[in-house]
Formats: sequence, C-alpha cells, structure tokens
Amino acid sequence: MEQITMTMLVHIITGTIAIVAGVIAIAVAKGKSLHAFAGTWFVYTMLFMAVSGTLIALFQPMIITAIAGMFTAYLVLSAWLTVKAAPSTRGKFDYAFPLCSLLIILACLYFSGQAGTSQAEIKHNISAYDYYFFVLLSGLSFLGDVRLVYSGGLNPKPRLFRHLWRMTFALFISVGSFLSQGAAKVLPQSLVDSGVLALPELFILLVIVYWGSKLSFGSKIRQWRANRAAQSSL
Repeated sequence: MEQITMTMLVHIITGTIAIVAGVIAIAVAKGKSLHAFAGTWFVYTMLFMAVSGTLIALFQPMIITAIAGMFTAYLVLSAWLTVKAAPSTRGKFDYAFPLCSLLIILACLYFSGQAGTSQAEIKHNISAYDYYFFVLLSGLSFLGDVRLVYSGGLNPKPRLFRHLWRMTFALFISVGSFLSQGAAKVLPQSLVDSGVLALPELFILLVIVYWGSKLSFGSKIRQWRANRAAQSSL
C-alpha cells in the first residue's frame, strides 16, 4: 500500500473540501452570502490542493499532473481576483497572469516533445496529446489575460464570465483528478467501465455552457419575452 505522507494528506483533505464547496457554490443563488462563503472556502482549499498536488507530482515525477496543478492554481487565483476588482479596472496582478499562462504553454510544448522518450511519461501512459490539451486551455486563457490588460479591465458581463468559467473549470480538473486517481481505484471495475464517472465532469462543462449562454443571450431573451407580452396585451 502506498504510504500517505503529510503532503498527500493535505492534498486529499483540501481537495475533498474544495469539491464540496465548489458544488455548493454552483448550486446556490449567485451573489448571496452562502455563495460567497462557499466560494471563499473553494478558493483557499483549491489553492492548497493545487500546490500540494504539484509538489507530489514533481517528486514522482509526473509532469503532466504538476502542470495540471499549476494551471488549476492559476485559474482559481485569476478568477478570484477578477471579482475582487471593480468592473472596468485593472489590478497589479493582472499584468502577471499573461506571463503565467504563457509559461504554462511553453512548458507543455516542451514536455510534449519529450513525452515519447521520458521513462516517467511512458510509465504513466502520457502522450503529447495530453499536453496539447493544456496548450489549448492555456492559449485561450492567455488571450483572455491579454484582452483584460489591453482593454484596461472588463465590463460586468465579460468580467463575470471570466470568473465563472475559470472557477468552474478548476472544479472540473479537481473532480476529474478525484475520480480518475481516487474513486476509480476503489470502485468496482464494472462501474468504472460503464462511463458513470464521466457524468460529473460532463455536468460541470454544461454549467459553463449554461452560464456562458445566459450571460450572452439572457438579456436578449428577456427583452424578446417582454415584447411578446406587450404585443399580446394589445
């Protein structure tokens, strides 16, 4: 049996709390006290979970997991500071985030070229395509970071979406890690092979799509309904 170190214990505990807090933050009304309370716990525990997971992965070594940990910490921190700042303003940390996302892109491109020759990567069945996944995500994040800096801040709707998708995708990574590296090892193989464990991640992605659609088209749909109601009352 694998020995549980103090770093692993911190990673497991904070990861579990983060997932629970993240689910609560998604489920409750946004902007209310419970959402803020759950969101605060989510931020702090996710940062502890991501940093401890990165340290564990670096000592294995398991580079792709370390990159996932660093990317998760970057997502949570940038999402949190987005709503800490007022709309249409730019904070001092916003200048650092494009550099963070760019460094993750460069690291992924470098290690993708080594994925076929590194013994550690072969052992863990990691291919170059696993790194390209984070190249794509980091690339989109980099564009968002540059947009924020260049425009001097974000209007309320883009600001809120930046916060929501980054927080929610950090939860997506955390849940995926929990299911693939934790639950999959203790649950019956038949249940693992059934694809049920993929449902929570799918739900989280649908939440991102829902909020993106609501922020983009919600006001237009409400206006259309109001116009229909006004016409029907004539």
